[in-house]
Amino acid sequence: MERNEKELVKTYVPHLRYDRAEPFALQGIGYTLYGEKMNKELLDSGMKIWQNGERGISAKSPSCRRIIQAPPEGMAIEYAFYYDFDIQHLYDLEHAFVYLDREGQIVGVESSFHGKFLNSRIEGITQYEGTHPVLYVQPGKHALLPAPAYFQLVIDRDTACHRDAGEAGFLIGPMFEGRLFTDRERDRKVETYIRRNYAFRPTWDFTEKSPDGRSTEELLMPWEELDGLMLRRLGEWSRRIEEDTPA
Repeated sequence: MERNEKELVKTYVPHLRYDRAEPFALQGIGYTLYGEKMNKELLDSGMKIWQNGERGISAKSPSCRRIIQAPPEGMAIEYAFYYDFDIQHLYDLEHAFVYLDREGQIVGVESSFHGKFLNSRIEGITQYEGTHPVLYVQPGKHALLPAPAYFQLVIDRDTACHRDAGEAGFLIGPMFEGRLFTDRERDRKVETYIRRNYAFRPTWDFTEKSPDGRSTEELLMPWEELDGLMLRRLGEWSRRIEEDTPA
């Protein structure tokens, strides 16, 4: 399966469906490729990889805690979806993983859901647009599922978007520890800013049009580039919120 890297990730990037009231647009999608042919490249990048018996090569994702196992002679593509805001905190990073066999056929799709990684390739449920899996975005929270009905399992699916908007403040994940900082006062200002500017009530009516009209294909970049973009944007947002929100 020999293809140009950018062409490859464009071919399989999931197509997203958004609630019509969704206030947040994607700012970038960072990709990482996994497979036996990429062992040297992964090692050169400093990524942690190891041999896992008959299952072949495993690798630790650079952007989350997931351990990736590419299919034998195939590959896996990680897509990290970055938003400046989750409805309850500053910044959000969600994930999808597409697994391909040696012929380039999709043999697996996984997606992130509130700290877990779920199977999103379900016979008779998962939709495709050509080679693109279709995933539904939880309003405001951005967790990914293969069908909108599954969001009914989420108890706070509505209240998170209005009554509890902003309550987590400036959420700093492990990847930003030592690079970004917050405190109780900054968290309070982030909460005020989000609730004042973005609190909404989901319609639960989904559309293929993204909040800013851009497609997922337009937002792709290597993970290392997205990491730098996130750091810059979050620093800018932190300063802006500090200036715009009264003490």
